[in-house]
Amino acid sequence: MTSDFEKKNSKLINSDTGINFLGFKHIAQFHTQAGVSHLTSSMAFYDKQDDEALWDIPDYILSDTLEKDLNTTINVCARALAGTKYFPKDVKAGESFGAVAEGQREGAYLEAWEDFQIVGFDGLPIYTEATLSDAENADQDRLATALWLIVKDICDEGRMLSPDWYLARILFEFFREYPVPLENAFLIGELYKELCVKQAYEGELSTYYRSLTESQQRRQLGASATQKKAEELRNFCVGMFVDLAVRVGPMIMFAPPEIQAHELRKVALDARPDSFVRSGKPYSVEWFLRNVIEDRRLDIIKALERIQARK
Repeated sequence: MTSDFEKKNSKLINSDTGINFLGFKHIAQFHTQAGVSHLTSSMAFYDKQDDEALWDIPDYILSDTLEKDLNTTINVCARALAGTKYFPKDVKAGESFGAVAEGQREGAYLEAWEDFQIVGFDGLPIYTEATLSDAENADQDRLATALWLIVKDICDEGRMLSPDWYLARILFEFFREYPVPLENAFLIGELYKELCVKQAYEGELSTYYRSLTESQQRRQLGASATQKKAEELRNFCVGMFVDLAVRVGPMIMFAPPEIQAHELRKVALDARPDSFVRSGKPYSVEWFLRNVIEDRRLDIIKALERIQARK
């Protein structure tokens, strides 16, 4: 039987009409998830589609149209990081293709991202004009240098694997080299996948594991309390049996263990009837036999020897 967690669910998250790009009139974006999988598909249509048709997209179409646009991923991450302290509010993320301005790269880009007032974990600016100029003079990308320093600040704050870390690291892998090497693109895909899963499920999983840990701790405390009570009762019974042996003489020590347990049970229940009860029933002779007469026999003998030595 498939649980709700394992069941595949799809929903339409964006439907744009009025598009006029390469003959396309309608673009729709779908979100599909099952278990820990978390995927997005995009489709372009030459005609406007009604809601009923969009909701009836078959699985093989969703499978064939999974988003693979690296520039879109970078723009999504850039806009998300713009909501943190690491980018100024007027930062602009976009894409450019074909003829681009001198010094600008084709594909995803960031504009107005520099802000020398951004303070890091140590209370100092994360980067300065001198920092970026030195990197530029060493043939390193200014933006990539700033992104690496942002990644470093997130790590120094102890937030590696946080959403901010994923966003900054994805952007760094994209802007550190141009064109983007295949291994960088693959890493970006893996990091983005983990980020999507983290955002979709980590909150619920954290709550679940916190609940599980608390439940285990309660069971451990309960087990510890039970063990402590059992040990206290065994110690009490050792003293009761020693008193019984002193009172009735050596006869009890030579009696069969079952008889010893039976006699001990009687005096123990008389002394503390409320202590030797489980589920509303008094402890059995078997408990006194196993836990006292057999398990604590040496303690009984030593106690009797000490009494004898004092005479």
